[in-house]
Amino acid sequence: MKRYILYMTMILFFLSSAIFAPIAHSQEAKKPEKKVARDYSSTWEEYLDLTPEQKSKLAELREKRQAERKESMENMRAVRKELRELMRDPEANEKKILGIYDQQAKFRAERFKKSIQHRKVIKKMLTSEQWEKLKKIKKRMVLRRGRFMGRKGFFRRDFQRHRFHRFWR
Repeated sequence: MKRYILYMTMILFFLSSAIFAPIAHSQEAKKPEKKVARDYSSTWEEYLDLTPEQKSKLAELREKRQAERKESMENMRAVRKELRELMRDPEANEKKILGIYDQQAKFRAERFKKSIQHRKVIKKMLTSEQWEKLKKIKKRMVLRRGRFMGRKGFFRRDFQRHRFHRFWR
């Protein structure tokens, strides 16, 4: 009888801790969270004070740019795949490999030229004040990104690339 009571109390204790622990964690905090002070609006359109006409033009430009980038990435993927297959083949033609590499360089150059043209088009759409605001916020974003993902940061490229290097040796 004593064991029965002991087992029942232990079972009730574990069940109550399993039920009440999540309930205790789901309660609201007594202290309200600190609000983040920002001196800019939550969206680009509000921050830059864009007109409806500017918003529509930028939306069209964005859609056009996304379509171009998608096409470019598909072309680049196909070329990379072909290059990978040739690099695996020990008897591959060197001229063909170099030609494919030149094709990759051409795609990169086109993408860079289009990004410069895209920037010019956006600059024409915006007023000088809006352009200055955009430069200011981009500078701020670069500084933040540098703080978290800079050369010495956790997300640097060489760390990502070589983090399992010892494991795969």
